[in-house]
Amino acid sequence: MLRWARIAAGVVIFLLVASQILVPGLGERRIEDRLTAGGGTADVTLGAVPAARLLFGTGERFQVSARDLDIDFSPGESVFDRLDGFGIVDVLIENSKAGPLHIDRFELTRDGPGPYHLALGGETSPADLVDYGLDHVQLPGTSLAGAIFDQLFGPADTTVPVRMDMQLTSNDGRVEVTSGGGSVAGIPTGHLAELITSAVVVRL
Repeated sequence: MLRWARIAAGVVIFLLVASQILVPGLGERRIEDRLTAGGGTADVTLGAVPAARLLFGTGERFQVSARDLDIDFSPGESVFDRLDGFGIVDVLIENSKAGPLHIDRFELTRDGPGPYHLALGGETSPADLVDYGLDHVQLPGTSLAGAIFDQLFGPADTTVPVRMDMQLTSNDGRVEVTSGGGSVAGIPTGHLAELITSAVVVRL
């Protein structure tokens, strides 16, 4: 009996060690493949003890460093469900494209149970916003593209800056802006931050 108990204990220990090595690696590669489906590079680190927690979407750390991505702009519902179970979230994307937006730098971070912090710098054009059906975002009575036209008096493909620095929370997994602000060509628009964050996070 003692011999079989030792064998059983050894098997359990082996499985725990193997899962601690294999499970994070498999999860990291799946996320990297989703992010780079349109090109680019990504390095993902998942941390959890025991690693089996990752199978249920929880862990200590969710870290991503990526660049040169081309992300389809298809925002999803409840996208923060992928991140809410992690204590530390650190997502950095550089020199990439998400729908109508060229991203110079996208940073989404959280340390603990508090809100997420989004910092984004990039550019777009009125023509691209119209192409993606985003010219109307959070500007009642007018269109974002129209407002930019009025301000710039330039061609529709004129590049304009996009800046965001805000706090986001997860409402049943959905993205909500709670503080801070965002702008396109200096024109405030917060809803665009929710759309962009959803489009990126749904790939994680």
